[in-house]
Amino acid sequence: MLFDIRPKISEEDLFNREKELNEILEALRLGEGIILVTGIRRIGKSSIVNVALRKSNLPYVIVDVRKIFFEYGNVIHRRALFSAIADSFTKNMKFFEKIKFKVKDVIGRIKGFYVSEVGVEVEPNISSKLTDILEVIDDWCFRNGFRFVVAFDEAQYLRFAGGVRYDGIFAWVTDNLRNISIIFTGSEVGVLRDFLKFDDPSAPLYGRHYREVVLNRFNKETSMEFLKKGFEELEMKVEEEELEEVVNKLDGIVGWLTFYGYYRGIQGLSHKEAINETFEKCSRLVLEELQRVIEPSRRRYGAILKAVSLGYTKWSDIKDYVTIKAGYITDRRFSMLLNKLVKYNYLIKEDGQYKIPDPIVKYVLKEKFQI
Repeated sequence: MLFDIRPKISEEDLFNREKELNEILEALRLGEGIILVTGIRRIGKSSIVNVALRKSNLPYVIVDVRKIFFEYGNVIHRRALFSAIADSFTKNMKFFEKIKFKVKDVIGRIKGFYVSEVGVEVEPNISSKLTDILEVIDDWCFRNGFRFVVAFDEAQYLRFAGGVRYDGIFAWVTDNLRNISIIFTGSEVGVLRDFLKFDDPSAPLYGRHYREVVLNRFNKETSMEFLKKGFEELEMKVEEEELEEVVNKLDGIVGWLTFYGYYRGIQGLSHKEAINETFEKCSRLVLEELQRVIEPSRRRYGAILKAVSLGYTKWSDIKDYVTIKAGYITDRRFSMLLNKLVKYNYLIKEDGQYKIPDPIVKYVLKEKFQI
């Protein structure tokens, strides 16, 4: 169902992403080692990775790195990462059986992992490293004719690993484990690139081949088609003018369009109620995420974002607003904070002007956020 607000798992529920889906599948068929899936928040990255992995018929695990970061005190603990891998194994047991990937055989070779009645679990004092785990999986796949995929959702949070150089680990995997592909997704695209450092000659991943699949927002026509098809699935007739208003307000971000469809078509709210509910409920999600991101320099980050939400788009005008609201700041420090917000994808820079690409984020900053 198109208006299911959970990440999609079936191709039938993935709307107008055939090109991007086929790119990922082609990369997996060719045995490419690193695949990046990038795009702004709520654009459908998790959904397309879910569908691609299922359709590929390859064994895989998915690790939600951001979830680990927030649940374990803003740091990526090794055991938490391994527990997430074990949970993904458990969740996909039936799929593994279907493709004849023998989980018990593989897990039995990984020190610190075991299969219990409830699924795959990790011993409390596990001493294995990620390289140990992936090396065992790679060896089993080599002997049994499989390729294995490890997907890190919001992979940029791996930079908070307490000294573990995951970029070095991924370079080693790419060079040595020929039966493993790694997928990275990232909403904070600039931060993800800074973490992986493909273009830095001094970094481990420099020069490694990777394929990037970019998910863009829907244009107006595609957004209208998405809403119409979603309501057709529910056998609902919705006026064209109402759909146009939704598209104009939510600007082609499929996650927000889905929420509107859910409130209107499934919960049965009126058009205006569904729009209001989308902005109110989704703004809570956005505000919670935003507060975490700007926490290191909340007043200054907040002033920058507030300025742009109020229509200040030029570097000098934004800085003047920040100076008034948050006090003196050097040009260098201001530029650094501004550029970080671009890397976090809360701002974009076009033709020398700064804009907020997400209408819900803009609404939150203008109506809900206090400096």
